[in-house]
Formats: sequence, C-alpha cells, structure tokens
Amino acid sequence: MKFPTLNQMRLPAWHHAICATTALTLFSLTGCGPSGPPLGQIKGTLTMDGQPVKNGSIEFIPEGGGRPSLALTNEDGQYEVYYLPNVPGALTGKHRIRFEIAKAKPGDPGLVRPKRNGKSVGVTLEPSIVDVASGDNEVNFKIVDAT
Repeated sequence: MKFPTLNQMRLPAWHHAICATTALTLFSLTGCGPSGPPLGQIKGTLTMDGQPVKNGSIEFIPEGGGRPSLALTNEDGQYEVYYLPNVPGALTGKHRIRFEIAKAKPGDPGLVRPKRNGKSVGVTLEPSIVDVASGDNEVNFKIVDAT
C-alpha cells in the first residue's frame, strides 16, 4: 500500500482555522504573568555608626534551601535585593544574612573597622536573620561590634 506524501495531502481550510484557534486558546490560558517561586521585594539601608556604608554586598541565604539573593549598596548605603539579574526579590521565608564590604577603587580604605585599645575589632551585621514576607519588605542593617 502506498501512502500519500505531505505535498499530496491537502487539508481543508477549516482544519487550519481549528488549529489556529486551539493554539491561541492555549496561549491565552497560560497567560503572560510572572512565574517561578514566590518572592518578597526587599529594600533598605546599610549603616555603621549611623553613617551609610557604600560598596556593601548583602547576601540573603534561604534557611529552607534554594537560590540565594544578592544586594549591593550605593553611595547612600541603600540597596535592593535581586533574585536573578533584572528579577528583584528573595524567596519568602527565613534567611541567614552574609555581608562583605568591597573597596570601590585602589586606595579606597573600604570599611573602617571600629577600634578598641588601638586594635581593630570584629564586626557583625544586625539583624543576622531576616524573615522575608511576600510583598514589600524594608530591612535596615547595622554593622556593629562583634563583642
């Protein structure tokens, strides 16, 4: 038995209309809205002794597992958290916070650590645990003596 080739098979016009309508219906049902895990938007300021800290890197590490989010502070110590490039936010839930302060350029002293008895002392970030809720969150961090 010989089967016709695709060129030999002619489908009726109504078949094309049904296929197009089905494709458009499926596309409209899927929508164009955001997808992915639930995120909370986080903004705030990083300070030390009441002064803004520039060039700060703040990492939000989910305690339940998952992708961490990152924020970088500007000249005014302000930051916004990003889950992915151009995707602001962090996973909802509790996060452990890690931070670093970078030098903006050669010769920049970076973070000037507090001194006690002439020696630099360690610092920590407060709060060190953050609970991210869906929607907008404001979290202001302070760098304080680790003692």
